[in-house]
Amino acid sequence: MKAFKRLSFVLMTAALFFTACNPTPAEGPTPTDKALMLSVDKASIMADGRDKATFTVKYGTEAKSIDVTTDAVIKNGETELEGFTFTSTATGEYKFTATYVDPDTQETVTSNEVTVAVSSLSLTVDTESIISNGLGKATFTVTYEGTDVTSTSTITNVTLDEEYGQGENEFVSPNYVGEFEFTAKYRNLTSNTVKVTVTAAPAAELRLKVDKARLKTGETATFTVLDKGSDVTSSAKIKNVTSGEYLDGTTYTMAADGTVQFVAEYDDKTSQTLSVGSGNFHKNVMVMKFTSVGCTNCVSMATALEKANEAFPDRMVEVAIHHPMYTDPMVPANIEDITAYFTVSGLPMTYYDMDLSVYSSGAESASAILAKVKPLAKVAAGVGIAADAVVDGSTLKVNAEVTAAAANDYYLGVMLLENGIIHKQAGSNNANYVHNHTLRETLSESIFGDSLGSLSEGQTASKEYSITLNSEYKAENCTVVVYVCTKTGDAWGVSNIVDFPVDGWADYSFE
Repeated sequence: MKAFKRLSFVLMTAALFFTACNPTPAEGPTPTDKALMLSVDKASIMADGRDKATFTVKYGTEAKSIDVTTDAVIKNGETELEGFTFTSTATGEYKFTATYVDPDTQETVTSNEVTVAVSSLSLTVDTESIISNGLGKATFTVTYEGTDVTSTSTITNVTLDEEYGQGENEFVSPNYVGEFEFTAKYRNLTSNTVKVTVTAAPAAELRLKVDKARLKTGETATFTVLDKGSDVTSSAKIKNVTSGEYLDGTTYTMAADGTVQFVAEYDDKTSQTLSVGSGNFHKNVMVMKFTSVGCTNCVSMATALEKANEAFPDRMVEVAIHHPMYTDPMVPANIEDITAYFTVSGLPMTYYDMDLSVYSSGAESASAILAKVKPLAKVAAGVGIAADAVVDGSTLKVNAEVTAAAANDYYLGVMLLENGIIHKQAGSNNANYVHNHTLRETLSESIFGDSLGSLSEGQTASKEYSITLNSEYKAENCTVVVYVCTKTGDAWGVSNIVDFPVDGWADYSFE
């Protein structure tokens, strides 16, 4: 019995010794915790032997994985790929898996399965690069087995997750830059992917300016011509577009009430068209929308506003103000000053020309929005606005000029907006949801503007603004909004408003 106890003691001691020499491994992923993940950059390619699908293989856990593409074996059934790209001239669906040998365990791990469709459905585009701000257009063509089937196909903007109507084949550039991918569907086939790049619209170089835009019969205006900001008036020609005649000099005397248009010509360039006249200034309506990335119904309101703008172009200037009702990275710093005047009981909430009695509570249809906008657009504008904005390094400089059409006390407001901000949005399944017209900063001291004092009819006032641009802003996607407010008692209203891209300008215009 004693011998048995001694033997037990020896065995226990040995066990403890080996345990001490071989400590328990640290906690961490084991081979069974890991997975082999196969992905492909294109789900569909053309059967032309050139269009290719590129695979990526990663091994590890969901939290941490490494790229093992070059060490993995990718197969279509029993056929092994040479490398990690696939091309074909035969149509059909091809299924792929990858295998990889774990270097620690020597265990062969198999990946998930991915499918690549190869078809003779081909999507082409007439240009791969267009300029922004609605100035560029790309036109698509869909062919199947050599036959044009564009009219019975549907094209999808994959980047924005937008499917066009059947037969629609044009992509008009948005008001921001970026890269956009498109595919087409015909019957049950999906085409190859094509890319269109939207670049910033080049800044106009030649500009015609006038010292007095509002003219009555017998009054005289003097013009200035700028080329890239330099005065070239003495070498330029100024043409009266209305009469077709060139000015003898740089001045024009109004012969009769009405509107007259002019352009400048210099160094084979022609300026924008500039109007002077005695009539009403063109009236735009400010659309101030309170929104948030956490607002489900804001997606519907944004779409309705786009449709309303398309149906009633060049009349609405939208400002999207992100509200802290939900956590939102785009809430402006002066939001409390804004909401101190505007009641925001829910989102979306939209005010028109800052009139507290004209608003949309919640999402509305485009027709309901226009029922509010159109009457405001018919009201004679109290002022005309001309302004420009220049980026110098990281500094944004804005010059604004206001001419009164009616005597009143006026207040000048200036805002910086940004388009093309990608951020997830409640109510949208698109991870690349685009936020446009987003208020970034208010350059004027108040949301209601800085006082211009009391202006008489025809009198002009001007102000300059300057801010340092936040490094997070994309200047090429920014626009400047310049507006003029009036006040009756404690109530504010917008007399007129213009918007234009950074490094661009807005001119006086008449109805």
